[in-house]
Parts: sequence; structure tokens; C-alpha cells
Amino acid sequence: MSPAARTVGERPAPSVPVVAPRAGLRGAILPLAILAGGTALALLVQVVFDPFRVHVPLCIVNHLTGLDCPGCGGVRAVHALLAGDLLMALRSNVLIVGALPAVAAGYLLWILRRIQGRRLTVIPPNWLMVALVVLIALFTVARNLPMFWFLAPITLTGA
Repeated sequence: MSPAARTVGERPAPSVPVVAPRAGLRGAILPLAILAGGTALALLVQVVFDPFRVHVPLCIVNHLTGLDCPGCGGVRAVHALLAGDLLMALRSNVLIVGALPAVAAGYLLWILRRIQGRRLTVIPPNWLMVALVVLIALFTVARNLPMFWFLAPITLTGA
């Protein structure tokens, strides 16, 4: 290894070459298969059960502390969106509903890059990551305060 490669922050070149995804429509097979599988699973859950009527004990934070984490109500939000009820989805988890357009845009970008035969190397800047962590922390605290009751997830269990 050369002395220049031993300096802090530098890494030697990888010995295994990085292979780019296939160009053309064959490159879109993986993301489209994942999308199809996720959609089929979501529709199956939509038909099989209603998370508004049945308690879904998925959150260990809520189970142990009684507090709502940022993801609490996410299953109900997606269920309401698939049923076409945007207001109920927003009432269940506004953070999940707000993040869905960004996730969809990122997924579409991934598909387009794979069709072009290029890798998706989008690394968000540090300020954006810090802003997202602060937003999630503020949302978590606010949804557990009585004055922000409208941010807490709702359930019709026992109603």
C-alpha cells in the first residue's frame, strides 16, 4: 500500500469491480417486482383485516411505555389511503402520509436510473438529515402532548 493511501480518510481502491445494473427495461425488473410484491401484500392486508377495528400490537415503544412513536398509526394510515380516505390517513399518521410522495419520487428515480444502466447514488446532505431527525423528534413529542391531540393516531377498537 502506498504511503498516500495510508492517510486519514483515504481508502485503497476496491479489488472487486463495481458492476452497474443492466440498461434497458431489464434493469427495471427488480424495482418493479418489489413494487408488485409490496402492492399485492398491501392489498391482501386491505382485504383481510381492518386495523381500525382490530388492535395491531406492532409497536414495542407503545406497548412498553404507552407513548406513540413516529410510526404508530402507519398501518392505519396506509389502510385508509388504500381505501381512498385521505383525511383518515392524515389523522392516523400525518408523517407517513407526508413522506409518501418523497418515497414515491425516490422509487421512480431508482427505476429510471436502472433503465438507463446507472447506479442510484443519491446521498442527502447532512443538513437535510439533521432536519429530518429534528422533524421526527418534534413530531414524536408533539403527538404525545394533550394540546396536540390531533397528531395522535386514532383507533376505533372498542368503539
